[in-house]
Amino acid sequence: MTARRTVLLTGASGVVGRSILRESGPSGPRIIPAAHSSPVPEAQEPPLALDMTADRFGLDADGYAALAAEVDVVIHSAGLTEWGLPAERYEPINIEGTRRVAEFAERAGATVHFMSTAFVAALAPDAPVPLSEGNVCVNYIRSKHRAEHLLRDSGLPHTVFRPTNLIGDSRTGWTSRGQIVQLMSDWLARGRAPFIPVHPGIRMDFVPQDLLSQAVLRAIELGDDEGEFWVTYGEEAMDTETCLEVLAKHVAGRGRSLTLPPLVDADTLDPDVLARTPPMTRSYLSVLRDVSEVTRCSGGVLPTSMPELRERYGVARVDDTAAYLAGLEYAAEHLG
Repeated sequence: MTARRTVLLTGASGVVGRSILRESGPSGPRIIPAAHSSPVPEAQEPPLALDMTADRFGLDADGYAALAAEVDVVIHSAGLTEWGLPAERYEPINIEGTRRVAEFAERAGATVHFMSTAFVAALAPDAPVPLSEGNVCVNYIRSKHRAEHLLRDSGLPHTVFRPTNLIGDSRTGWTSRGQIVQLMSDWLARGRAPFIPVHPGIRMDFVPQDLLSQAVLRAIELGDDEGEFWVTYGEEAMDTETCLEVLAKHVAGRGRSLTLPPLVDADTLDPDVLARTPPMTRSYLSVLRDVSEVTRCSGGVLPTSMPELRERYGVARVDDTAAYLAGLEYAAEHLG
């Protein structure tokens, strides 16, 4: 019988961290949750107040050594995920924090499972078009890309999981807090968009958070210590038109109607048209355009490891449109 593993989960209070804790049953690994300050209601033991930006996570030498002696595996989920910030804002947690995790894992003799982003596909050398310097996501993506290289260069046993934009639990729509998909969907559902800038042919690739959690926990169970996994739907992902149809169905289910805004080719959008919209509208439209650009730079369809994740890790086969609708319903009821 394999010994029960002890896992240090960084970013335990975040969307991914709390989802992993919900998915981990009593027969799963022992998870030591680490969070800088926020509560972690799903945790089975009190969270450790670790500072990923500090030497030894802010612990004294004895405490750090004691933690390293306990831990077999690190799930590194801590990070700054907000878009649109200067590059230097991502450095302390996304890059130096990953460096400190690598130092800890070397001390502990632990495998690292790193939560990156599928958006790094836009930085591939063979990307069909380069990502623009003004893209709202570019500095965030580069920080995750650098963190991946840092782990690769460390020589440590590790895996990299690259999820696309996450939505709520596939069964219930639950999420610990709203993210970009919920925010943008709510804005669109209120009929605020005069048009939607999008690159023709791209996929709207949203993945339920529990699928990512299932994959990571199964990798730990199997003792996997290498691999790169794109947690996306790829060619299976819905197109823009289908996404809007799901949104209209959600709105209709709440007793309202939604006139779907026209789609406008983001490449041919006149900048003056965007500039004439109100500031809040311009901000939302710019984000829609930039996220579309990220997918366009990835070839219009994100790389996917979903077939392998289903076969090797038993990740559930979930219809993305049904999961998106469930997430919309949960957000409307609980996230306000």
